[in-house]
Amino acid sequence: MPGDADDVCRVCRTGRKPEYDLCYSCGQTTSQVGYPAEQIVPISYYTKPSPLRERMHDYKAAGDKVRGPEGRAVAAIIARYLKEHADALADKFGGWDAVVAVPSSRPSVRPALQIAIEHHFADVVGPFENCLTKGAGTTGRNRASECAFEADGNLKGRSLLLIDDTFTTGASLQSAHHALVAAGAEVPVPVVVTRKINPSEKWGTQAVWERQSREPFHFDDPPWWMA
Repeated sequence: MPGDADDVCRVCRTGRKPEYDLCYSCGQTTSQVGYPAEQIVPISYYTKPSPLRERMHDYKAAGDKVRGPEGRAVAAIIARYLKEHADALADKFGGWDAVVAVPSSRPSVRPALQIAIEHHFADVVGPFENCLTKGAGTTGRNRASECAFEADGNLKGRSLLLIDDTFTTGASLQSAHHALVAAGAEVPVPVVVTRKINPSEKWGTQAVWERQSREPFHFDDPPWWMA
């Protein structure tokens, strides 16, 4: 992922037009909640079509895949990243005592990423706190809501690492972040497996995509936020 630059969104690390402070999506969703996440740590971009996009989509398309090889492959990305960088993340942003996954669009189902991690890498990531439930509000493309999720339990004084598999416009993640902070929790920094990017001159993402796609990825390389 790119470091700070005139064409990089400081919240989600996608491309942006230099004349704007944030990308369009973050400009929308961060303004729609009282407690937005001011910075996200994405591990990788994905674009469509691409093998990574297909994996991110397919692993939760059917229940068995979440616990199977597809789910293991997705969970392994964030498990390895946290294993390599958890101490540095805590030093930079603050530590945590539990992990919360952004809830599924189906309120009766635990988040696919949480299921995959608990099944394959429970000794690396966790313990999970199941404290967010569906609220009265709704989210959509570039539309976050302060009422989309309700935080259960006594979270005051807790420090919770918020994670998600895919950040598209940030509507669900920003809504979940708001609910946790409004309930009194500290959220050091959200970590997401992938940040979707649509390479386009119109949105200022083409040059960033071309530049970053030439950079090889290694888990043990210092990430942008350690610079």
